Amino acid sequence: MKNLTRIATTILLGAALMCACSKGKDGRDGQDGGNGTNGINGEKGDKGDPGNANVKMYKWGERTFTTFTTYEIPIPFEEIENYLIYAYAYLEINLWVPVPVSVEAVSIDYVLGKNGNNTDLGVIITLADGSDIWGNPITFDAFRVIAVPIPDENITEYAGAGGTGSKGAAPDYSNYAEVAEYYGLPQ
Repeated sequence: MKNLTRIATTILLGAALMCACSKGKDGRDGQDGGNGTNGINGEKGDKGDPGNANVKMYKWGERTFTTFTTYEIPIPFEEIENYLIYAYAYLEINLWVPVPVSVEAVSIDYVLGKNGNNTDLGVIITLADGSDIWGNPITFDAFRVIAVPIPDENITEYAGAGGTGSKGAAPDYSNYAEVAEYYGLPQ
């Protein structure tokens, strides 16, 4: 009988619990927060100036050459191997010509070397005509040196000859106007 009483008690408690847990009426849902408004887009900015990859141009005015002449540009000599150097002379015939050049039987060339204090790079313009070195002076209306730095990450060392790579079509370096346009320099 005790077992029967326990079973009856368990059944009654189970029924009572089921009645207490039955589903009642739904409560009211809370208000929806909705979507926020999108921010207003700002105005488009002006287009920036084109970059020139830190290319530098050094300019000098008219000069008649009758001796060795040094133009100094502020590039440490130890760094010069990471630059491309181009020199151009503007002649009386209204023409930019790349140096080295031969004009009126005078050969004009340049070499890169240290200046007297061994800190800056000197672009040395050397005149020679093969017979009388200083007999044929020549006048440049202007002279320019363009220094194009080559970033370290773009330098690949090779044990032997060869190597490839290009960032695109390079300008004709014998044409000053094309080089100036390519690097965004004044003409």
